[in-house]
Amino acid sequence: MVPLLAMQHSLILSALRSCKTFAMVKFELILLFCFLNTLALLLNHSALAEEYDVDPQTGYRMDRYRAPVPKSIPGGTTVDTPFVMEQHALGNMVFIDVLPPKGMGADPLEGYWLITEPRHSIAGTHWLPEVGRGFLEPEHADYFERNLKRLSVNDKNQPILFFCTADCWQSWNAAKRAISWGYANVYWYPNGSDGWLEQGNALTEIAPVNFINDTTPHLFPANASIELIGKEQNTSIGTVQFKNLPDGTANFSIDITGDDFSDHFLSMRPFRCITGTEDWYCHLAYPYELNNSISADDFTNLEYQLLFIQKKKNEFGIDAWNGIYYKLALTDTGAITGKLMQGDLNVLSSPPEPYSHPIDLNEFFGDEAHKQRYPALTIKSFADK
Repeated sequence: MVPLLAMQHSLILSALRSCKTFAMVKFELILLFCFLNTLALLLNHSALAEEYDVDPQTGYRMDRYRAPVPKSIPGGTTVDTPFVMEQHALGNMVFIDVLPPKGMGADPLEGYWLITEPRHSIAGTHWLPEVGRGFLEPEHADYFERNLKRLSVNDKNQPILFFCTADCWQSWNAAKRAISWGYANVYWYPNGSDGWLEQGNALTEIAPVNFINDTTPHLFPANASIELIGKEQNTSIGTVQFKNLPDGTANFSIDITGDDFSDHFLSMRPFRCITGTEDWYCHLAYPYELNNSISADDFTNLEYQLLFIQKKKNEFGIDAWNGIYYKLALTDTGAITGKLMQGDLNVLSSPPEPYSHPIDLNEFFGDEAHKQRYPALTIKSFADK
């Protein structure tokens, strides 16, 4: 009995030694694999450094981003302006501009970028600032990665084009980083917006994607025309200038003028009226203090500058009971349209609180707008005319 136990004990010890030996061999193999993998990465980065003039440790360009760039990018496709023009016309490729903005970076609480100079780029481009640096802070890497997922709709086969200006290493870095994250159809446009412009293509002002909520603020045109849309013909009534602000709002200045206006003195007050038919449209200049700011979902301050009073040609004087108010809204094309509403503007006969909005639109109606001389209004960029 004892020899049997001794034999079992000996077998157990032998088995344990074998397991230990196997574990050590397995551990050594793992270490060897890690070493070889690291060595391969280092050799790859060294090769990249030699071929592309990048940091040998990371494989990215770490400084002097405005310098001559290479002719290719590993794992991606280098493209020229005719190719980009073709893809832009087709509309299937995601365009990403990575030019770093001039300014103070992103607001830490609201996420909008505090830029001091506007960026003009290819229309329809998504501007992701600060994602093309060689080293990305974790919050910038997260901003870049989640927007790539959003813009590609989580499809890593989605074609994506990266660019900024000519001789801009940041677009190369951004494209390389996207490739390292598994994006399979990455295109790099080294000539960027400079090459696009040199081919006679137009650039348009774009806004950077919010650093926190990934939205893109609407940009209003620098200069726009204002037209009343008539049943028989349209009538130009002036211009408006917009100054876009980092938070997505804009300040405006407006000039109501046009060849169709004539001066009249009605009910002891001067008015500028559009005549020529039985129905006159007389502009009511808002007489009180008001802010000059708007946003994509609140045009009230601008609406108050576009008030009219309708009167019949043969009527004596003018009655604010026949007020015209154009309710403005932003269209998918970026134009601003106004729908006519009728109501009483006599509320403006006495001064309201400064910078308030005393007109109650609940007392206005638009059911018969189609019967009016100018049932609508539009504000369009001069570039769209």
